[in-house]
Amino acid sequence: MYRALAALLVALALTIGLAACDGQEEEGSTGPAAPGPATASAGEGGPEYRIALIMKSAGNPFFMSMEEGAQAAADDLGVELLPQTITDESQDQQQIDVVDSMVANDVDAILIAPANSKSLVQPLLRAQEAGIPIINVDNRLDAETVEAAGLDLVSYVGADNEEGGRLAGEHLCELLGGEGKVAMLEGRRGVDNAEARRRGFEAACAEYPGIEIVASEPADWELQIAQDKFAGIMNAYPDIDGLFCANDNMALGAIAAMREMGKTDDIVVVSYDNIEAAQEAIRAGELAATIEQNPDDMGAEAVRTAVAHLEGEEVESEVLVPLEVITAEDLTD
Repeated sequence: MYRALAALLVALALTIGLAACDGQEEEGSTGPAAPGPATASAGEGGPEYRIALIMKSAGNPFFMSMEEGAQAAADDLGVELLPQTITDESQDQQQIDVVDSMVANDVDAILIAPANSKSLVQPLLRAQEAGIPIINVDNRLDAETVEAAGLDLVSYVGADNEEGGRLAGEHLCELLGGEGKVAMLEGRRGVDNAEARRRGFEAACAEYPGIEIVASEPADWELQIAQDKFAGIMNAYPDIDGLFCANDNMALGAIAAMREMGKTDDIVVVSYDNIEAAQEAIRAGELAATIEQNPDDMGAEAVRTAVAHLEGEEVESEVLVPLEVITAEDLTD
């Protein structure tokens, strides 16, 4: 009997001790935690705004620079940038599809460099109706089409393209001593920045009575088209003295045509954008100058403007970046 009672007391003591140990471990254990509420999703605590940057040709270094500037500003402001491009600058429908996709994606703002100044207005109107603010970048949307559609743009961020064309034309005319036959390779006709650069170039040339514009052809911003077009112009006007190209890609195509015809020393070429390949052509003496319009600043200013607007701040209806004529001397400096 005594033995049975003693055994019972020992068993009871062990049971109490084990219970106490279990309680201490539950309070202070460093082992695996018991299952609890799910942890926060990856999106929580992330960027407050999601901003789409819709650009043109993915192969144009100009837009690569714009994206870099926009991304730097987005990083500084703690927002998420969604950069989008299209195959080339003639693919209006691709860009329309991208706009619709960003609307479906419920982004907080759209920054757009439109491939076409008119055809993008209706898809952007759909974005506006979905409550998404629009900032026009680089290439202006057509003002009459915008007004007729009732599209309310937050701001335009870009350069004065007519002034850029005028600067290029003035520089070319001065290099020719105010005399000679010149041509222009335009961008895409009907697109605002192409038309503005053409007007600026023509206005500059009009100030020099000894300058004659003998040809002006659209090359749609593309290198190969420009090469073919300028070969034809040189055949038609073998005594041509100068050329303005509305972007650097077209200038590179024109220079390739000049090489094939042995005319790189005979024709003065001025272009627009200041991409790295154009700088190399300037250093090689094949390109006289290019216009810098600071696409990285455009991208950055567009992001800053979008965030300020989303925060309820007043923003400027137009933000213009500075223009510069870049020559070999500037590259040396």
